[in-house]
Amino acid sequence: MDRSRDRLNRKLINMTLCNPLPRFASFLALIASAVILCLPSAAGADGEWIRLFDGKSLDGWRAAASPGTWKVEDECLVAQGPRSRLFYLGPVAGHDFRNFELEVEARTEPATDSGVFIHTRYQESDSPEQGYEVQISNGQAGSPNHRALIRTGSLRGVRNIYKSCVADGEWFQVRIRVAGNRVAVWVNGLPTVDYLEPAKPARAKQHAGRVLSHGTIALEGHAPGGRVAYRSVRIRLLPADADPMAIPRASDAGYGVELSPIDRFAAADIPVIDFHVHLRGGMTVEKAIDRQAVTGVNLGVLRNIGAGWPIETDEQLREFIETARRKPVFVGLQVNDRDWYRKHSPELIRQLDFVLADTMIMPMPNDQSPPVKLWLTDGYTIDDPEAWMERYMRHNLRVLAEPITILANPTYLPPPVEKLYDRLWTDERMRKVIQAAVDNHVALEINAQSGLPHDRFIRMAKALGARFTFGANNSDDKPIAMTRCFEAISLYGLKNDEMYVPDGK
Repeated sequence: MDRSRDRLNRKLINMTLCNPLPRFASFLALIASAVILCLPSAAGADGEWIRLFDGKSLDGWRAAASPGTWKVEDECLVAQGPRSRLFYLGPVAGHDFRNFELEVEARTEPATDSGVFIHTRYQESDSPEQGYEVQISNGQAGSPNHRALIRTGSLRGVRNIYKSCVADGEWFQVRIRVAGNRVAVWVNGLPTVDYLEPAKPARAKQHAGRVLSHGTIALEGHAPGGRVAYRSVRIRLLPADADPMAIPRASDAGYGVELSPIDRFAAADIPVIDFHVHLRGGMTVEKAIDRQAVTGVNLGVLRNIGAGWPIETDEQLREFIETARRKPVFVGLQVNDRDWYRKHSPELIRQLDFVLADTMIMPMPNDQSPPVKLWLTDGYTIDDPEAWMERYMRHNLRVLAEPITILANPTYLPPPVEKLYDRLWTDERMRKVIQAAVDNHVALEINAQSGLPHDRFIRMAKALGARFTFGANNSDDKPIAMTRCFEAISLYGLKNDEMYVPDGK
């Protein structure tokens, strides 16, 4: 289009200099052509980017509920005030979009609660009944409501993201692509959602319209403690028969999500997060991000820290934190030495989202002995299970007293005594471990592979007010079915306030 403008300008200059009166009509025609070239196409031809906001006015937009919430400042759409949605009702494609790419550039302030609605229609009050909302919010600190923990890049109520990869006070880009039954979302180029809508998506009755169809775009403003600004809103129309798989997609096979249980959990506001994803055996932060986007299971990536483990120094810890900084996954450590928190920088530890520990390494044969890996049985013996169990209980309580946030594989027993589980793990011992976890604000992991902890422990922990997490504990980058974790939500009636979610950093 720029080359067309240049050619047209040269023609106009030549005609003006020559100024032949007989060509006056042609001159006016060229002027009209210039105007047309400079305006966005109301029809919206496939493939070109079209601005929906002109940077000067609310032309083409209509605010519902509280119009005073919206204004134009410094060439930006700015919202601050009571909740209001700003609907695009302009001429581009008759404000009725099906397949498209949409890009917005936004900046939030603390406590901002905003969003971008797609496939929706104008509605004077209440939240739009039709279409999806892509969340724009980077944290509302101190709120006990998990709704406030849903972060930028979420497909709200369908694919919730709990770790923000952008911060308040800075400009960031959100890109949304809709083609057929696929919705993909990127934040600053990082994928947060890659959702394939099933033929019969699980939706509550009040959210029956939260499906793909067609419709307009809307922006939400509700920032009583701050405000949100949009400096760019543009769309690129895709053909009616656009291939949903034109952009490669990571596989979601093998994780137990084939029947889309995440839809149901997200609708019920239950965070599903796997905090036990090791970066080893080919697993990377990039693979974790792709996996999270296609499965809907949020992830926490970690490395082991301690003598003889991948991270031994503060410099190595700093490098690890940097690999996942500003990424939409949680970042943590699995600690293996009992003095870990005295050996490493408190400032670096504070940058982590979580710290995970287990009880699978302990001194053997007595408390003054070197620690051994209990799963490697050639390094120790257990001659008196009851006496060992008393030592092991002290070891459990010692680990739970450390500044950790998650206890992995609770009630683990090593191979020499694992068949004595019901005898050694009495109700009294379980209760002591659970109460220590509750008192120290440590969440208890339900492991996807090991079967730990057992039913009796989970029910007791729930009754005593414990919080839970899920964990796959991978050894490589192969899929691990999370079916046991999904089933636990229904089996034990887990609610959102019983699931641990870091408050974000």
